Amino acid sequence: MSVFNQLKPYMQSRKYLFPFALLFSALSSIAGIIPFIYVWFVVRELFVSTGNISYENVTHYATMAVIFSAVSIVLYFSALICSHLVAFRVEGNIRRVTIEKMLKLPLGFFDRNTSGRIRKIIDDNAAVTHTFIAHELPDLAGTVIVPVISLVLLFIFDWRLGIASLIPIAYAIITLGTKMNKSKDFMQKYMKSLEDMNTEAVEYVRGIPVVKVFQQTIYSFKNFYNTIDDYHKMVTAYSSSWKFIMCSYTTLINGVALILVPVAIIIISHSGNTAATIIDLMLYILVTPVFSQCVMRSMYLGQALNNARIAINSIESLTNYPTLAKAENPKPINNFNIEFKDVSFTYPGTENQVLKNISFSIKEGTTVALVGASGGGKSTIAKLVPRFFDVTGGEILVGGTPIKEIPQEVLMKKTSFVFQNTRLFKKSILENVRYGTPEASIESVNKALDLAQCREIIDRLPDGINTVIGTKGTYLSGGEQQRIVLARAILKNAPIVVLDEATAFADPENEHLIQKALQTLSKGKTVLMIAHRLTSIVNADQILVVQGGEIVERGTHKELVEKGGIFAKMWNDYQQSVRWTIGGNASENKGNNNGGNNV
Repeated sequence: MSVFNQLKPYMQSRKYLFPFALLFSALSSIAGIIPFIYVWFVVRELFVSTGNISYENVTHYATMAVIFSAVSIVLYFSALICSHLVAFRVEGNIRRVTIEKMLKLPLGFFDRNTSGRIRKIIDDNAAVTHTFIAHELPDLAGTVIVPVISLVLLFIFDWRLGIASLIPIAYAIITLGTKMNKSKDFMQKYMKSLEDMNTEAVEYVRGIPVVKVFQQTIYSFKNFYNTIDDYHKMVTAYSSSWKFIMCSYTTLINGVALILVPVAIIIISHSGNTAATIIDLMLYILVTPVFSQCVMRSMYLGQALNNARIAINSIESLTNYPTLAKAENPKPINNFNIEFKDVSFTYPGTENQVLKNISFSIKEGTTVALVGASGGGKSTIAKLVPRFFDVTGGEILVGGTPIKEIPQEVLMKKTSFVFQNTRLFKKSILENVRYGTPEASIESVNKALDLAQCREIIDRLPDGINTVIGTKGTYLSGGEQQRIVLARAILKNAPIVVLDEATAFADPENEHLIQKALQTLSKGKTVLMIAHRLTSIVNADQILVVQGGEIVERGTHKELVEKGGIFAKMWNDYQQSVRWTIGGNASENKGNNNGGNNV
C-alpha cells in the first residue's frame, strides 16, 4: 500500500485540495524555466545583432522574464497553501485517530509501552507526515516535469553541449540513487534510535528526584548516555559515508562550466561560429544546475517518502495491539463472586508463561490477599480481574459469568482499582476525586474525602477541594496522593475492589490513615489485594502464596503460620525486620515472632 493511500483517510474533505497543490506546483515549475529562455533571447539580441540591437525587444524579453518569475512564485505559494491545509488536517487527524484507537486498547497496552515511547511515536511521526505532505509531495510534479523540459532544451540548442551537461547529472543519478537505496535500512535504524533516545530521556527526567536522593547520577545517566552515544556513532558513520559522494557531486554541479567550456572551445574550433556557441553555452550553464537540482530534489523526495512510510507504519503498528474481543452475547452480573479456573497467561509478544493453571475463588463480600516474592505473578493476577489482558488458558468468572461475556464497560464500572503507582491529574482535588463518577455531588465528594481520611489535607490547602494540584507550589506527598486516590475509589463505590500495594510508598502516619480508608473502601466488597506489609492482611479471609506463577499455599493467616511453610517463614522474617533498630543490641531485636501488633 502506497504512502499516499495510507495518508489519504486522514485528509478527509481536504483530500480534494491535494490535486490543486500538484497542479500549481507543476505550473510553477514550468513558469520557472521560461525566464531562462527569455534571458537567452536577451543575450542573443545583445551579442548576435551586429550593430542593430532592438532595445524594445530586450525590454520585452526582460519584462517577460520578470513576469514569469513572479507567476512561478505566486503559483508555488498557492501550491504550498493547498498542501499545508492538507498537511495540518492530516497531522491533527493522526493524533486524534491514534488517541481514539489507544482508548479502545486494553489497559495492559499501557503497561507494555512507556509514555515516552508513545509520545515520540505520535508527536514526532505526525510531524514527519506533515513535513512530507506540506513540502515534499508538492515538489513531486516539478521534480518530474522540470527534468523533462530541461532535457528537451538541452538538446534543442546544441546536442553536443547537451551531452556534456549530462555528465554531472548522470553521475548524480547513478551515485546518489544507489546510495539512497542503501539508506532505507539506515532510516529505520535512525527512527528507532530517536525513539529509544526519547524514551530514555523521559524516564531519566522522571527519575531525577530518586536519582538525587540516592546520589546515583552517573549510574542512572548511563542508559541515557548509551542511547545518545549509539545515535552519535550511527549518524557519524552514515554521514562520513556520504563525504566523497557529496563533495564530488557538489563540485561537478557547481563547476559544470569546467566541462562545458572545453567542449564549447572544441565546437568553436570546428564550426567557427563563436558568438552563437557562446550564447548557447550561457544557456547551458544556466539550465544545467536546474536539471541537477531536480535530480537532487528527487533524491530528497525519495528519502522523505521512506521517512513518511516509516512514520505512518510506526503510528499504525503502535495501535496494532491485540484488542479484547467484544462479548457476542452480553450477560448481566448476578453477583460478585470471582473465580479463577485453571488460568494460564503469557504476555503478548513474549514466550515466558507468567501464570500456570491458577485456580481460586473469592466469595462476594470477602477479601483474598496475594503474597509472595516480586515477579511471582501477583500483579498479573490482579490485572486479569478487570481484564487488562485476556487469559491464554482457562477462564475467569464474575458472578458465574466468564468475563469475556461481560461488556467491558460494565466490568470496568463494577471494579475499582488502587495501585501502588498513584496517578493524579493537574486538576482540582474535586475533579480528581470525581473523575470516575463525574455526576457525583460535592456533598458526596466531601463524604468520600472524609472516609478516605483526607480532611486534614483539604483543610490546609489554599482553595480546599478546588485547589489545583501541581500549580503554584501545591504538591502532595505520595501517601497524601494515595488517600486522594482512595477517595476516588470510595466515591465510585464499585462492588469489586483490586488493591495492588496500596500502602507501598506511605510513611507510618499515612499508612495508618490509608489502612483506615481501605477498611472503609473494602467493607462489604469483593476484594483482591496484594501486600508486602504482611500486617495489613492478617484479617484477610484467605491468603494465597504465589511463587513462580503458581499458588503454592493457601489458607487464613493463622492456618498458614501454623503450617510452618513458605508463608510462615515470610511472616517470621517480616516480624524480625520491623523490630530491627539502629545501633541496638542484637539480642534486643529478637522476640516473639508470632504476634503482629508490635509494628
